[in-house]
Amino acid sequence: MSERPTTYGNHLSALLTGRLTVREPEQWHARLLEGLPARAVDAVKARAELTDAEVALLLGLSEATLRRLRSAGAPLDAATSDRLYRFSKVLAVAMDVLESGHNAVTWLRRTQPGLGGRVPLDLLVTQAGAEEVETLLHRIEYGVYT
Repeated sequence: MSERPTTYGNHLSALLTGRLTVREPEQWHARLLEGLPARAVDAVKARAELTDAEVALLLGLSEATLRRLRSAGAPLDAATSDRLYRFSKVLAVAMDVLESGHNAVTWLRRTQPGLGGRVPLDLLVTQAGAEEVETLLHRIEYGVYT
């Protein structure tokens, strides 16, 4: 196995579980269906330097629902887990390609010419937008910036 997938997998697993334990796609599928722990939301929020309003938007929730999820402490439902995974996957790829968490967070918040002047974070509310951002990150990795 090459170095890159391991690094990306480590970033993703650490973001969502706090451990370096889940690396294979089929393991993620089962984990998302079971529901990620609610604490994963706060871990990703802190790592990505997001506000509650931004997290709620990315997860398709109201801020009040987000607060209830935190206080309940129960696992997230599958749909919310999947949305959190979608954002975390792009963040993990950005951390890997841009070589640091700080660079990734900064990049996600700035308009990008390769996205038609749009802000990557704004696109991550849909799967299509997330795929567009991830594609641009892979292009950047290979030296194509626009």
